[in-house]
Amino acid sequence: MSYLKQDQPEFNYLRHLVLLYGDAVKPWTKEQLKYYAAHLDPDGHADDWFYDSFLFINPKSKSGTDYVADVNLGKSMAGEGDFFPVCSPTPSDKIDWEELLESYFGEGGSLQTLDETIEELSTSIGSPQHRRNVVLTLPYPHITQESFGALEAGSPNLNFSIKGQNISQATDSRLKSEVWFVEQTVRRWKEERYKNLNLLGVYWIFETVYRSWDVDDHVLLKELKKHVNSKGLKFLWIPFYATYNFHLLESYQDYYFDMAFLQPNFLFYKEGKTIEVASAVAKRCNAGLEMEYYMELDEPIAITNERHIRFREYLNAGLKYGYMNESACAHFQGVGSLERMYSHADPVEREFYDDIYHFVKGTYQIKAYPPPPPRCIFVPRNRAAIAIDLGRTNLRMGVVDESGKILHWKQEEMPSDKQVILDSVVARVAEGLKFCESSGYLPAGIGVSTGGRVNFEKGEVVDSTSLIPGWQNVNIRKVIERTTDIPVVVDNDGNCSAVAEKIFGKAKSVDNFISIILGTGIGGGIYVDGTLLRGQNNFTSEIGHVSVDADGPKCSCGNRGCVELYASGSGLVRWAREKFPPLSGLGARDDLSAKAIGEAALSGDPVAVDLLNKAGEKLGIAVAGFVNIFNPSMIVISGSLAGLGAPYFEAFKRTVRQRAIKPTADTLLIEFSDFNKEAGILGAAASAFENLMPGTTVTIDVNQQNQAETDD
Repeated sequence: MSYLKQDQPEFNYLRHLVLLYGDAVKPWTKEQLKYYAAHLDPDGHADDWFYDSFLFINPKSKSGTDYVADVNLGKSMAGEGDFFPVCSPTPSDKIDWEELLESYFGEGGSLQTLDETIEELSTSIGSPQHRRNVVLTLPYPHITQESFGALEAGSPNLNFSIKGQNISQATDSRLKSEVWFVEQTVRRWKEERYKNLNLLGVYWIFETVYRSWDVDDHVLLKELKKHVNSKGLKFLWIPFYATYNFHLLESYQDYYFDMAFLQPNFLFYKEGKTIEVASAVAKRCNAGLEMEYYMELDEPIAITNERHIRFREYLNAGLKYGYMNESACAHFQGVGSLERMYSHADPVEREFYDDIYHFVKGTYQIKAYPPPPPRCIFVPRNRAAIAIDLGRTNLRMGVVDESGKILHWKQEEMPSDKQVILDSVVARVAEGLKFCESSGYLPAGIGVSTGGRVNFEKGEVVDSTSLIPGWQNVNIRKVIERTTDIPVVVDNDGNCSAVAEKIFGKAKSVDNFISIILGTGIGGGIYVDGTLLRGQNNFTSEIGHVSVDADGPKCSCGNRGCVELYASGSGLVRWAREKFPPLSGLGARDDLSAKAIGEAALSGDPVAVDLLNKAGEKLGIAVAGFVNIFNPSMIVISGSLAGLGAPYFEAFKRTVRQRAIKPTADTLLIEFSDFNKEAGILGAAASAFENLMPGTTVTIDVNQQNQAETDD
């Protein structure tokens, strides 16, 4: 599962697409467009590029006919109250469509103005890395249009309705008109030769795909997509939040569109529309996400006074759910918003101008929410996870927010007794919950990362060969749940490390990867198509227990010659004592460690270098088998051995590339994790966020709350 990714060459590296609503009577000016093309410093000087892609939308023609699909006959245009949309009773015709083409391509039109704006800005901030993308809206072929006009002299007048004909004939006429508009767009684009623009594609303005007795958008769009693609263009769509559209998104690229951005409508609806659900659907369906903002609303909807707090949630959620840097995004801001934000008297609006810029650049950081206004429907609470990391040496606890920031941290030496460990876990969980309460964080869940094999469904450690004696059949989940009603998830440290990389780390935008932990033992986790592999008993990804020597020493797992016996921290010490006792005197030391062997190799000790070369080669042999089976695009390495240096890791990388199938080896990335000793904490927290999915916000009915307080 992944969002519609940013920076794809086939979409000319689109990252953030801004919707520019135009006025047929008042064309765009360079003064207006510069606020979208570039970021301006407080003195009004351009200091960087802003949006990389621009979608031009004209809702109406000069005569007032509609290019958009539907109009509202009720009072609320935001989907609440008596919202009542119908197909426009004032549909545009061929003359209006020609006018729209002229507004795009004519002298002083949108494209010429944007091209000249970018050219002028380039003199102060340099040329952008890629041409700026433009997307042009296709006018909707209204089923209320009975006399569109003839496409060519002598050709019949097109009728888009079912009056006097059947639905198939109406659909054919509608398709012909759209094909004609695309042809005219391509012809005029080639004639103009804009210097700074790339025509990415065209946009279907209706926010769903409709079929009934009198309209068939399904057939129309299937055939229109073929034609759009034959011209080298992409077909774009921005559907509204609805379960029907969720279903359409599941196969939108197979039938209708090349790119889609789901609009949560979180800014407009009182209840029921959440960014969390919308982002999850977009991610599942390979779609992007739209963000909405309005500086003012003259519509009678319930959340007008909440627009600042809700837009802050849009920005913060970009980091919580990853869409700021992982997903192509669309931005709906009303008319001329950025220009007015920049010079607005309200410092909140001015701050949003810079926040949007940093969001587009991928540098925005989560900010505090403004105080909820009176009778606020949406009351945000930052979520945090309580994380417990059980290792051989240390027991750690952390409180981690949704961006991966560790807010609170505690470490103690791992007790040697099972009951003392459990008592310490309960005490540390209580400490974490107390921190959340005092700091205003909503506990999303409790995650436990532990060595050994874990029954994930039960939250039980089945057995552990390396943690402590007697660490078998321990149901940590039950022990913790006796003390709190916060949900608990327990997983082994290898799986947790993989989830940490997926949620917070190097593999955020990667669907197929292997995470390897190199420490006292060797563990890891494997993601395939965006899903963590667990196996029948949750015992998959036992990387350390792959045999690389059938006649080797017996491993604690019962096998012989496991790679953990050679390439882990404990394995290096064992092998050094057994095969290389001199090791410049190190072999005789009681405190011999992997770190000491690494330091000896770094100082040039040839025996230590040889030992690390051989250990790295053993690890490479084991991992190459995983690479050939799972075809990952990335391997992420973490753990205490990540600092062993070149003798170990160069041998590892060389062996993997030699033994992995060539097409896989040629594209495989081998990366080191950004996490150090906090990896276990982040893994436990990530597992809680990934597997325990309560809502991101607390919704309060003020009347009910007041009544409850009265009853008490």
